[in-house]
Amino acid sequence: MNSASADLKRLYYQMLRIRRVEQAIAERYQQQEMRCPTHLCIGEEAIAVGISAHLTTQDKVFSNHRGHGHYLAKGGDLRRLLAELYGFAEGCCGGRGGSMHLTDLAAGFIASTPIVGGTVPLAGGYAWAEQMKKSGAAQGCASVAGGTTPEATNVVVIFFGDGCFEEGVMHETMNFAALKKLPLLFVCENNQYSVMTPLTERQPERDIYKIAAAHGLQAASGDGNSVEQVYALAQAAVANARAGQGPQFLELHTHRWPEHCGPNEDDELGYRSPGELADWKLRCPLLQTRQALLDKRLSDESELTAMEASLADEIEQAFQWALRGSRPSIDSMGLHLYA
Repeated sequence: MNSASADLKRLYYQMLRIRRVEQAIAERYQQQEMRCPTHLCIGEEAIAVGISAHLTTQDKVFSNHRGHGHYLAKGGDLRRLLAELYGFAEGCCGGRGGSMHLTDLAAGFIASTPIVGGTVPLAGGYAWAEQMKKSGAAQGCASVAGGTTPEATNVVVIFFGDGCFEEGVMHETMNFAALKKLPLLFVCENNQYSVMTPLTERQPERDIYKIAAAHGLQAASGDGNSVEQVYALAQAAVANARAGQGPQFLELHTHRWPEHCGPNEDDELGYRSPGELADWKLRCPLLQTRQALLDKRLSDESELTAMEASLADEIEQAFQWALRGSRPSIDSMGLHLYA
């Protein structure tokens, strides 16, 4: 599609799906059957959806501890995500990883891990591999087909938060990516907080994306709660990376609604400024997009209600499938290890 407005309904549906899945996880988490920490992305859905709208299954995504939305937006299997939360063998990591360790290779979602910055160099390495594969393909095309233009490079995306930008490996990877002109898109979800510490207490007053630009990346910033703006920025960034123009960097401003880790809200703890969370809720990406659909007459109340019903049924069935799972056997402990 050429613009977000052309398919705004699909983008809204994907954001709504992520929101309803996260809310269902939060509700069922209280039952104490999901034996893993969980970091929800409620309020941040537009970024995952707007970025993934431009990716194919051949493009690869790496994520972090708050990765459910990235996984779902990339096409990860919902049922296997839920089974993983319950620790069942049918989970996407065989019940071994829980919420913070997700993978779906068929969808091009390579990995999420809880170590802040841990997946950043992995994404850099994968992008380097993709670049080398294209180089090899180009040599083959020149010798076999008389200079036929090779396919565009697959793009690798790494999602991370503003706290990760303070990790040394972040800057090492940006430096290497710029040096090698890797097809790598860095996506900084700047939600203003690292656990409970605001950005203003961790970094000097500056724009994060300008630091990335100083490393030699093509960098831009935007409203992470506007799926149309994220879509437009991602469209250019992915196209640039795919065309061999080197690494790209997007700083997208957003806000997580729940507590850092867990199913509840924690505004009563007072680490946010009074009214800050309420102000961000007024900028809810779903509310903005829903109103745009109605204003542009791209949808109506009956269709939006039908979406809710369809998602409620899908999510309920996914939970029922997941809950029929089995525990991993002890004799399988040695499987899926790499050394």
